Amino acid sequence: MSSVRAVLGEGLGAGFHLAGIAVEIITDAGLARSAIMAACRARECGILITEEELFQSLNDRERESLLARNVPLIVLVPGDMRWGEVAEMKSDDYVAALIRRAVGYQLNITT
Repeated sequence: MSSVRAVLGEGLGAGFHLAGIAVEIITDAGLARSAIMAACRARECGILITEEELFQSLNDRERESLLARNVPLIVLVPGDMRWGEVAEMKSDDYVAALIRRAVGYQLNITT
């Protein structure tokens, strides 16, 4: 059975752990590459959540290869998230990009 795993820094890691996701906390960016690659090799990992900054520790070829795969689905989250007013928030571009990559075609999200 597929599972959701996360490779995150301390700030985001605590929140995802509270949500019941198996989290590997990365305190040193140098360890990010090996942690991400190990999580992707794990047969039970269906979705891998990681921070954009940590994902950049992989070389271009590795990033392209992982993003081209369907399993595990790589979900990149910004590490510098902050609270803001709704008027400041961008539209659903980020979610639409995730769906487009996972499904393989453009979906229009309207409200």
